[in-house]
Amino acid sequence: MTVTLVVDGFTREVEGEVRDGSVLVSAPAWHTATGWQLKPEGLCRGDVCVPRSVLGDALVDGMVDVVGAGLALRRPVAFEPAAAIAVLADAPEDLAAAIAEGTAPAFTLPDLDGKPVSLADFAGKKKLLFAWSSW
Repeated sequence: MTVTLVVDGFTREVEGEVRDGSVLVSAPAWHTATGWQLKPEGLCRGDVCVPRSVLGDALVDGMVDVVGAGLALRRPVAFEPAAAIAVLADAPEDLAAAIAEGTAPAFTLPDLDGKPVSLADFAGKKKLLFAWSSW
């Protein structure tokens, strides 16, 4: 079945299954969706590895349990089994670092003409963000 994973603001459809209230995806699908690769030493992305001993229930029959892996990576996870969708939020440490550095997250919003404008479009330039709401 197709499982929807939302990671780092991107939505990806991958092959997986819902079993006993868990969403399971293959290691290659997990790597494609998250950038975390299953290696003999554990889940790794770049030079960071989470040892297999910490993964606990994140590996089931050679597949990655999305909720278990999210917890092992210290990333909050929301999962709806009936819709086969899981959302991995940013790690709290990453958010705290971004706030401390004064770094705004990447985002894209429509301008007054409806054309999408991204914060990255203004890289290297001074920016003023103004937020307003009628309520």
